[in-house]
Amino acid sequence: MTGRRTARPLAVAALFLAACTGETRLVGVGEPILVYGATFRAGEMPEPSGGPLVTALESTGGVWSRGQLGRTLSGRVADSAYAVGIQLAGLGTGYWVFPAAALDPAFPGERIWDVVHDVGGGVPAGLHTLRIVAFDEAGRAGAYREIPVCIADLRVRDNLNACDPTIPPPDAVIALDWDRDVDLDLIVVTPEGKVVDARHPTTAFAGEGMRIPPELFDDPGHGRLDGDSLAECLPDGRNSESLSFQAPARVAGFYHVYANLFDACGQQSVHFAVTIYRRRTLEDGTYRLEQVERRPGLLLGLAANGGSAPPLYVTSVDLP
Repeated sequence: MTGRRTARPLAVAALFLAACTGETRLVGVGEPILVYGATFRAGEMPEPSGGPLVTALESTGGVWSRGQLGRTLSGRVADSAYAVGIQLAGLGTGYWVFPAAALDPAFPGERIWDVVHDVGGGVPAGLHTLRIVAFDEAGRAGAYREIPVCIADLRVRDNLNACDPTIPPPDAVIALDWDRDVDLDLIVVTPEGKVVDARHPTTAFAGEGMRIPPELFDDPGHGRLDGDSLAECLPDGRNSESLSFQAPARVAGFYHVYANLFDACGQQSVHFAVTIYRRRTLEDGTYRLEQVERRPGLLLGLAANGGSAPPLYVTSVDLP
């Protein structure tokens, strides 16, 4: 707080005390965003009432992921600002407040601010509005500064269709997600008998022992696995894997879906679900990725097999 005025009305001091001490209260943990070193204020963000302006806003990209940790936000406010408020407009039950920092020598008459925040795992995927406001020493709010933010759900690779419905999502997605930090693997067996897993991430099949040519690998009618979540028990914030077909499946028939607990990573059990999504074209020409099936399950840590035992059968999907 160096270089700032020290005389403040008592009400303002009480309002921003926790933010100035750098403490984060336990309230607000279920909010759409969790801001480190800030105070959560329940209720509506104050309406603009002639307070200082947010003069600059910088973000590390306009696409956020559900459950993403440690994102950074920064910017500048007018010299008269004492604190900054932040929220995802229309979501949650309040907003976060933190102190404005020192004067910016590169921009006379302005102060800098910066925060680190997490994105809640329950934020609805789609296009939202990030709202920033500055407060003066009397608690008066300035004009809102707003930018669009796309919240993506990495458990379902929808090509950002949730944020722009004119973008076609995949024709079909087979997704596996789970609730504990374990190395759980999605395994799919195609109608041709090919086993798709982290080591063989495409449904394209060129024959036993043959190399898959690029034209087959890149064919949108062949499914692609999106990675190996929690490999070697390293948390990645996803706890999910999915197989996506950008176009109708090139090979028609039943795709058999399995879940395999490769490593329990010290956990006693894990709840999981296999979810099937299909593309739907709406009357206005836009698209939506719809859930058509969901199969939950439970695996005990004792079932971990390091890939040396058969996986657990969950369901079969008839494509295309």
